[in-house]
Amino acid sequence: MAGALGDLEEAIAALGRGDPDSARLAVARAVEADASLFAVADAVALACAELEAEDEVSPQAWNVLADVCPPELRPAVEFWRR
Repeated sequence: MAGALGDLEEAIAALGRGDPDSARLAVARAVEADASLFAVADAVALACAELEAEDEVSPQAWNVLADVCPPELRPAVEFWRR
């Protein structure tokens, strides 16, 4: 799971930087490493769709991501949310 967590952290950072393509790639690697992370992949997909449509991730999408991500990554979500 350690590799998956690193990939998830990379996906979160990519969302914060406004890079949906990198976020999708990173979360895909995470799910490949740990299939239990599908809910996180769904939250990242939602955030990516918002980012592409509105040029930002809504507070609600960040909240969903924070709710479904592993607890050790919640600080990363809080750091990158805008």
